[in-house]
Amino acid sequence: MKLTFYYNLNWELTTPDKSFYKREAYFDLQQLVFDGVYKDYNKANKLVAEGYYAHGVKRGIQTEYFEDQSIKSTIEYSDDDFIIWQLVSESKEYEIVKGSGKFSIHYFYFFDYYLKQGTMHGEFKNGKRSGTWIYQDLKKTKIDVEYYENGRLIERTHFAKNDSVSLQSKKEIVLSVSSINTEALSFDKEAFMNIGQYFETQVTYPSSFQRDVSYPGGIKHLLRLMMEAEVPEHNLALIKIKFDEHGQVMKSLIVRSVDPETDERVLKALALHQSRFVPAIKNGKAYPTVIYLPVSGGERWEKTLNEMPSEWFLNVNNFY
Repeated sequence: MKLTFYYNLNWELTTPDKSFYKREAYFDLQQLVFDGVYKDYNKANKLVAEGYYAHGVKRGIQTEYFEDQSIKSTIEYSDDDFIIWQLVSESKEYEIVKGSGKFSIHYFYFFDYYLKQGTMHGEFKNGKRSGTWIYQDLKKTKIDVEYYENGRLIERTHFAKNDSVSLQSKKEIVLSVSSINTEALSFDKEAFMNIGQYFETQVTYPSSFQRDVSYPGGIKHLLRLMMEAEVPEHNLALIKIKFDEHGQVMKSLIVRSVDPETDERVLKALALHQSRFVPAIKNGKAYPTVIYLPVSGGERWEKTLNEMPSEWFLNVNNFY
């Protein structure tokens, strides 16, 4: 469906009267991900950004605009990489033109599960990474240095306190904190108690719409997050969860146990995510239901998550 989403200054979902931004976008109401073109507008209804998502992942050209509607940046996303084709500083000076130029921009990264901000210095030549890329934290302490030749990573050095280590992979970064919040469906806790309440009050479902209980990014995304419960490989815990018509967890119970300590970790992990469920829908209306959620870990479980469809994980007969 094509929907309109409303955001506060932190790009958290809020009510239209409290909003500073809005997004018009195609959205998958089954998996709860953006899927198609989107356009972001400010309170004055001026375009601030536009681009495309392929099932929750940014793909292709993404463009940001200044207040006067001139282009601020043009970035192309593909797989786990990006190319900055055009970048203009706040002083309206060009840093990158047609995929070539040196630049310094803010970036975001995760450290010990916390989102951190830093500054990245790099260079593109004809749309390819080139030369030395330096990553710093807000204190201007050097965190990583990468060396590129014609777009290919030659070496990356990561610095930690008094030590350094050589790595073969690029540093994982996020260019926009607004992307993190919008893609995660973060919500304004002063406006809504949970994500289900947002969809209940702001979205009208087609009369033919059907859906099991879902989670932002889909049930398989939730199961990957639940791997933080550290269920030993080749073991599986099964949780019986009772939901009301608002998608709220009314009761949760381990019906297939691993051991008391693991079971406790599993229920604690579920508690961290229970405000993120949306209810099951039948004929466009939400209804109370019960699901059985399997939780496991290890390479075999990851392989299963990659190979099997979402519906398979909600079929309790597969786990008894």
